[in-house]
Amino acid sequence: MLQELSIQRLSQKLALKEEKIFESLSGYKNLNEKFVPYNPFNLDPQEIRTVISNDLSCVSVLGSIAYPLEDDLWNRGQIVLEDGPDENMGEKIEWVNRVLDGVGVGATDASTVRHNLHLNLLYAYTQVAVFLRRYGECFEEVVDDIKVGDELYFESDGLKLFEDEHYQIWDWNLTLKLLEERFSNYTPFILFLDESLSISYARNYTVERRRLLVESLKNYLGKLFELNIVPVAVYFSLDRGLVNCGLKCTLCKNIRCSSCHKMSEQEILFKTFCDKHFLYNILTKNYSRTPYFRPLNPVVAESVERLNVDLIAFYVRVDESILRVEFPKIFFDEKREVVDLIHRAVVADSIISGGYPLTLSRAHELAVLSGRDRNVIHEIVYNKALELCKKYGRNLELKFSRKNELKVRGVV
Repeated sequence: MLQELSIQRLSQKLALKEEKIFESLSGYKNLNEKFVPYNPFNLDPQEIRTVISNDLSCVSVLGSIAYPLEDDLWNRGQIVLEDGPDENMGEKIEWVNRVLDGVGVGATDASTVRHNLHLNLLYAYTQVAVFLRRYGECFEEVVDDIKVGDELYFESDGLKLFEDEHYQIWDWNLTLKLLEERFSNYTPFILFLDESLSISYARNYTVERRRLLVESLKNYLGKLFELNIVPVAVYFSLDRGLVNCGLKCTLCKNIRCSSCHKMSEQEILFKTFCDKHFLYNILTKNYSRTPYFRPLNPVVAESVERLNVDLIAFYVRVDESILRVEFPKIFFDEKREVVDLIHRAVVADSIISGGYPLTLSRAHELAVLSGRDRNVIHEIVYNKALELCKKYGRNLELKFSRKNELKVRGVV
């Protein structure tokens, strides 16, 4: 909590920066104009391929690169949705219904109570939900699981407690169980995921942790393909793959990243800009998408030829939202008609809720654990512990450490 003096100091500093604040808010479009020479869509796709293929170490410098797939469309920048929705609200909803009547669209989300080291009983609880809208009918299911004590340990140079990737794998396994047991009769359908399939968040993981996450993700996607379910990640993203692609191909035509000792001033400058503004300049027409590209980052790509997870991605504009969409490349190779439908399905489902897929919102509502829910779960575990104490005649207590008691105490 900010103290009163801190608030006063902050207010005084902001008052001195009013001019800078005004310039920043009113002039961001002028800043965007600086992107024009570095727009990857204005470059020859073959040149892009050559620059990136010759030296993938540019990925380690900038963190992410877009590798173009639709060479014949790349220079267009945006791909307008054919037979898209009309701006008239009534006709727009009719278009949405037509699209969603022709394809099943579902979503999954999860919420987890992670282990608390300030509690002397170690436990974790997770809840996974799936919501499906298929041909005018809605279906929803929830599955949960609890792990107690040594179930939250894994072997790696000795026993260690669960880390982020183990909770993620737990969620994936529960999702597969729910889909296989309750939704296998409704396939095929598109399943929206509120997560990154390119798992760039794992860049800072150790090699061992990263390998475990990648292998588990490949297994998860493979199982979904076997179930005839199309996994499509849809989320808000600030991934700079497109911006970085333009920078590298424009600024480093004749210089390989492995030969660079440091980033240029231009690269440092552009890494601070917001991709949303850049993408707004590209996706000028509502419901348009960028050409397909392969997202390359150090987690999913060892090289252009050696990909740990082979994905297709694009950005799409829905009203004032810019959404990033990712799905496995196997659908691009084997089921192209599904790929063409993904664009329409994302737009249709997002129009209903104003810029974000409605099915994802519904799945989130089913899966989310509120503060009250978490207290109830803790109380259930606590009561069970007391019950076992009486049953076995043991003087056991489920209690917080003194530190945690002070953190959760009420305010008098």
